[in-house]
Amino acid sequence: MQMKEALLALVEAVRLARLELSVYRDEQYRATPEWTVNRLATLLEDRSVDAAMALVAPDAESPSIVPHNEQRQQNNA
Repeated sequence: MQMKEALLALVEAVRLARLELSVYRDEQYRATPEWTVNRLATLLEDRSVDAAMALVAPDAESPSIVPHNEQRQQNNA
């Protein structure tokens, strides 16, 4: 995979993920949370997306989505 192909794969994944979110929010076509999460997982865990991420940002680590202890304590107070 070349850089141009990698960027196109990532842009397409983001475009489709945004489309899934808009379907989830659309009153007429409202998808369930489970459907939306499954579709997002399918889109974002695809091999082409993994390969693109490895090429574009090989050493990038995902940030933790778990709040730090300080934030959790403040939210519980």
